[in-house]
Amino acid sequence: MATWNVDLKGIHKEVAADPAPLVHVLAGPGTGKTFAMIRRVARLLEEGIPPERILVVSFTRTAARDLREQLAKLGAPGADNVRASTLHSLCFSILGTEQAFDFTKRSPRPLLSFEIDCLETDLADFFGGKRSTRKLLAAYEAAWARLQHEDPGHAKSAEDQRFENELISWLRFYQAMLIGELVPLALDFLKSNPALGAIPVLDHVLVDEYQDLNKADQNLVKLLATSSALLVIGDDNQSIYSFRHANPEGIRTFPSEIPGTKVYKIEDCKRCPPNIVAISNALIAHDPHTSRPSPLKPDLAKGLADVWVVQHGSLQEEVEAISDFVHHYLNVHGDVNPGRVLVLAPRRFIGNAIKEALIVRGRNALSYFQEDALSSPLAAEGFCLLTLLVDDSDRAALRAWLGFGSADYRRGAMGRLRKYCETTGTGFVDALKGLAAGKIKIPHAKPLEARWKALQLRLPALHGLSGLPLVDALWPTTAPEVLDVRLLAQQIAYVTADPSDLLDELRVAITQPELPGSDSDIIQVMSLHKSKGLTRDLVVVAGCMAGTLPFLDDKDTVEIQSAKLEEQRRLFYVAITRATKVLVISAAATLPLSDALRGGAAVKKRIFRDSKPYAVTSFTPFLGELGPSAPAPLSTSEWKRQVGIP
Repeated sequence: MATWNVDLKGIHKEVAADPAPLVHVLAGPGTGKTFAMIRRVARLLEEGIPPERILVVSFTRTAARDLREQLAKLGAPGADNVRASTLHSLCFSILGTEQAFDFTKRSPRPLLSFEIDCLETDLADFFGGKRSTRKLLAAYEAAWARLQHEDPGHAKSAEDQRFENELISWLRFYQAMLIGELVPLALDFLKSNPALGAIPVLDHVLVDEYQDLNKADQNLVKLLATSSALLVIGDDNQSIYSFRHANPEGIRTFPSEIPGTKVYKIEDCKRCPPNIVAISNALIAHDPHTSRPSPLKPDLAKGLADVWVVQHGSLQEEVEAISDFVHHYLNVHGDVNPGRVLVLAPRRFIGNAIKEALIVRGRNALSYFQEDALSSPLAAEGFCLLTLLVDDSDRAALRAWLGFGSADYRRGAMGRLRKYCETTGTGFVDALKGLAAGKIKIPHAKPLEARWKALQLRLPALHGLSGLPLVDALWPTTAPEVLDVRLLAQQIAYVTADPSDLLDELRVAITQPELPGSDSDIIQVMSLHKSKGLTRDLVVVAGCMAGTLPFLDDKDTVEIQSAKLEEQRRLFYVAITRATKVLVISAAATLPLSDALRGGAAVKKRIFRDSKPYAVTSFTPFLGELGPSAPAPLSTSEWKRQVGIP
């Protein structure tokens, strides 16, 4: 007896049941697009399709985990054996199985954020500074297909080719790779070696969040689905990853690019109350290129959400008021898990300030900004030590260790050391040993020698340690700036004490974090980007100042600024559609000038308080696009009075 269609009706049933080999689904937030895809997989399994010949692709490890869990709950035959993974994980598996890393003389050792910073610093002088280097790096990771109409493949210009040559040379010398390289490397390997049979044998490929894929990702999906049915689900209104050259045109133009594609639109929003649907539709209607100006239809049976728009007198007042509100809300609603609360901020320093204020109030809170756990030098240094404890010849970790304590990571001395190694054929570690022993002379390399000797003093003290004692030695309790990485490492150390396993698990947890579920006791604080795919009772969007949201670079062309404005409108749309019961949109009217400048806030004027410079800012202009359903902004005191916070 079929179970895939139990309690399934309407368009979700149509999507799940459609036998068409090419299916395209446009669906907004909270409309159940993933639910329809899961039921489609259940139908395929019940019809006898081998689970290993079904590939379900998602953009994040958290989404892949959720897909596997939902499949398991259905109880469909073979659900545990369905391939559900991110594209990057799939590519790593393909390249590893086919020994492609050996063929290309590349190492599968991924770089972390602080090691990538070393790479960018080393290349910056040759390519117009770190900002230009980062742009070139992102284009390389997109296989140089910067725009939707461009084909991924080789470098597009002489400058691109020169950058690629220097980048690959750096990565080969330091025996490392970028996570972002995996898709271009796999795509090139599979296309260049058709006789190897390395493409997995598949009958069905299903892709969630297709709008998050850049052109190289899209081409890889189509290559994997060469002999199989393909379903893509996404929402151009939630396309927010242009920094990796993903473009909303990818999901918009899919049906026209592949004739015969069956097209569906899912519009009924089951997540958000009607008033949040109204302000979301009003916001996205200002996007001149959206495929659906009113993408969501409200469930009128739902009650209205509590929506608050608050402008605080200062950033400190905003931090304290939000923390008071969350604390008060959880006290009043004792049946709500703290994991049902989500705090979003466009800038890390704002989010982390709220996190710290929540901790002061006795609440468990963690931040999930990109590799935030290693943002402090002491946290990164501890990770370096763990890496070198496991493998004392790890070149990428050595590069970072030798550079710590210098603004440019001792770029000049490191460049001379690398040149010596490449010219003489001397190994990197052997050269460092020779330098320390006085057998090798490299100009102005005394700081490298000192750092190498410091490492030789630190590592012996760590030998023999494992589990929690090792974590304590690497990230001491006396250093509050290492708290995030310490907590992650402790969780892993409780399960595995071996240093090598600890390193592997911690690297994955940092570079590809899986967010805790909403049933946890942890209030999650993160960027707006990170929130996509989440649903929470209470959502706070803090730091909504002009200049931070949207953030536009005056150095960009008018066309690029216009595209960024549209994307950041979509980002705000993603943020406000996470909420099911309470939504708070918040901003500060003043903040220290240094914070305003580093956060990109638009400074209307400068004032002084206690002889210190402050910036006067304004609310995000997106506030004026929320339509008549949006409430009028309140002051902090009036908000607290209406909420009932003493």
